[in-house]
Amino acid sequence: MYTAIAPSFRRLSRPPGFSQYNLPLYIMRFLSVAALFATASFVRAAIVPNVTSSAVTEPDICVEGTAVLIHSKDIDGKPYTVHSCTLKAGTSPTRRDDGLGVSLVKKNDDLCGAPCTTYCNGGSGGPNPKDCETMANAESGMGTFTITPGSAFIWSYASCQATMNNELSPRQDIVYCYDWKNWAGVVNYLAWNCQGTHGDNGGSCHFYDNTAISWIQVQTN
Repeated sequence: MYTAIAPSFRRLSRPPGFSQYNLPLYIMRFLSVAALFATASFVRAAIVPNVTSSAVTEPDICVEGTAVLIHSKDIDGKPYTVHSCTLKAGTSPTRRDDGLGVSLVKKNDDLCGAPCTTYCNGGSGGPNPKDCETMANAESGMGTFTITPGSAFIWSYASCQATMNNELSPRQDIVYCYDWKNWAGVVNYLAWNCQGTHGDNGGSCHFYDNTAISWIQVQTN
C-alpha cells in the first residue's frame, strides 16, 4: 500500500558570497542542476525494459517475416503472445488425403470436437510441459477462434510454442474451440506425453489423421 508522507522543510543558511546582486547566478546554477537530475531520471526510465514483447520465433511452417501480433500479455512476469502467419507451400509433415478435406468443408469447417491423432517427434529436449499448461490455461475460457485459409496461429510462452494451421482445399476458414476438450486439452496432452523425459521433442496432433486439413504442433519456443 502506498502511504503519503508529508514533506519536511528546514531553513538553509546563505552560502558565502551570497547577495541580492548575484541571486540570478544562483538561480541559474540551481536550474542547471535540476535539469541534470531530470535528464538522468528520464534516461533511467527510458532504459527500463518492457516485459511484454511482440517478438516471435517464427516456426518453419511460416513464410519468413509474415508473423503478425494478434494479442499479448504478461503471465507471471513472462510475455505470452499470439501471432498469425502465412503458411509456406507444402508444409504437411506426413499424410495427406484430399477426400477427407472435402468432407470437412461440407461440415462447415468446425473442428470443435473433431478427433486428432498424436505423433511425437523423436529426440530430446522439447518445451517445459508446465509452460504449455500455463498457456493452455490462459486460453481455455476464450471461446472459439478462426484460422483463415493458408495461414497459421502461433502461441508462445516461455519455453513452449504451439501452432495450428489451415491447409484446407478448397480454401475455407477453420473454426476451433479453446476449451479443455479441444485446443487447451490437445496442447496440454502433447506437452506432457511428447516431452524430453519420454525421449521425445514435442509432437503434433493431426485432425482426422489428415494433414490436408489441419494439425496442432507443440515444440520448443
